[in-house]
Amino acid sequence: MTIDALSAVLIGIISAGHCLGMCGGLTVAFGVNSKGTSVLAAYNLGRITTYSGLGFLIGAGLSWLPASTIPALRLIAAALLVLIALYYLNIAAWITRVESLALPLWRRLQPLAKRWLPVTTVRQAYPLGLVWGFLPCGLVYSALGFAATAANPWASAGLMLCFGFGTLPAMMLTGAAAKPFQRGLNTPWVRRVLGGSLLVFAAWLAFQAVSMGH
Repeated sequence: MTIDALSAVLIGIISAGHCLGMCGGLTVAFGVNSKGTSVLAAYNLGRITTYSGLGFLIGAGLSWLPASTIPALRLIAAALLVLIALYYLNIAAWITRVESLALPLWRRLQPLAKRWLPVTTVRQAYPLGLVWGFLPCGLVYSALGFAATAANPWASAGLMLCFGFGTLPAMMLTGAAAKPFQRGLNTPWVRRVLGGSLLVFAAWLAFQAVSMGH
């Protein structure tokens, strides 16, 4: 697995606490958690499908960039990893502030969810997850920004798939099992290890970018 893919998975893991607070409460409210593993899995599959689709679109939109821009894109990716690490280390809280930018789009999409409520089957859970993949989330936008630096539709989609995979363990937990996981992610030593790992990955990406430039 590449450093890019590992970084995307790690962003997803770091996002888990935030995801449990936003999406986790919704799955309980909609009864998704109470309908069994298959329904919960279908909901999360829909959510990750949206992430991957957005990654594909943003990667396709930047695929026209010439190869000479790759070092600059790697530096941008490194900078994003640093910012996400600082957020997780409680040094910067900028990420959650960008969520309001997508609220107009979300207000238009949210009513679509009513078509599949109450959730009782996999067929209802998957499209609900597709819609909920657009829920305004600063960490998702950060992951998209990181994926965009690949400037390739399939590579960007793959990075968002890795991000979604990183969020999956937390989002598949139900009820009381989710709380210890969330507390674990918030313990100081876990934050230092995960945040430090992102900083190491960022340094490696920056080193690659500088090497490419010479």
